[in-house]
Amino acid sequence: MLGILDEPFVVRRVSPAGSQLARWQREREQQRERSAQQRPGAPGRAGQAQQAPATPRRPAFRLDPRDPAQFVERELLKLALQYPALVAPTFDAYGVDEFPTPPYALVRTAVAAAGGVAAGAAAPDAWSPRVREAAPDDAVRGLITELTVEPVRTRRAADAVYAGDFLVKLRLQAVDRRIDDCRAHMQRLGPSASEEQLGAVRDELWQLQQYRQALRERGTAAL
Repeated sequence: MLGILDEPFVVRRVSPAGSQLARWQREREQQRERSAQQRPGAPGRAGQAQQAPATPRRPAFRLDPRDPAQFVERELLKLALQYPALVAPTFDAYGVDEFPTPPYALVRTAVAAAGGVAAGAAAPDAWSPRVREAAPDDAVRGLITELTVEPVRTRRAADAVYAGDFLVKLRLQAVDRRIDDCRAHMQRLGPSASEEQLGAVRDELWQLQQYRQALRERGTAAL
C-alpha cells in the first residue's frame, strides 16, 4: 500500500518538465544566459534577433532492435496503432518524454495529434491513416506504417493483460530515469546545498521510489 502517497502527483513529477529539479536547472540556464549577455562584447537581444538561427535538420537516428528499453517503446506503439482499444485511455496520459528514443517520440506525437488512442478505439478502421496524416514527414510516416504491420511479440492473441504489461514497463522505465536524475542531482549539489534544496530532491526521490514499488506490486492498478 502507498499510504499517503499521492499517485497523480508522482506521475506528474515523472515528467522532467514538472519537477523541482527541472525548475532549478531552468533557473541556472537563465542565469547563465543573463551573465553571458552582460559580458563585454556579448551580443544583445537586438543582435540576436537580426541573426535568427536556421532550423537545424533532424539528425538521423539508428534504432537498435537489441535494446530492451527501445523494445518496450516499440511494442507499446505497435499496440497503440494496431489495438488502440487495449491501451485506451491510459496511453493518452503518457508524455512524449516517456518515449526517449527520438523516432518513437515522433510517432507518439503523431498519435496525440491524430486524437489519441481514444479516437483510434472509436474508429479503428481509419486509425492508422489518420496517424500517418499527422506525422511531420515521410520518415515518420514510414515508421508508422512499419509499426502498423509488424506483429506484436506475443504467441497468444494481444489482449488487455499483454497491453497492460507494456504500459507498466514503459512507466517503470520513465520512473527509473527520474530516480537516476534525482540521485545525480543530489551528488552535484554536494555539502554546500541548502536544506531546502536537498529536502526537495529527497522528497521527490522518496515519492518516485514508492511509486516504482507500487507499479511492481500492483501493475496497471497503480497507473
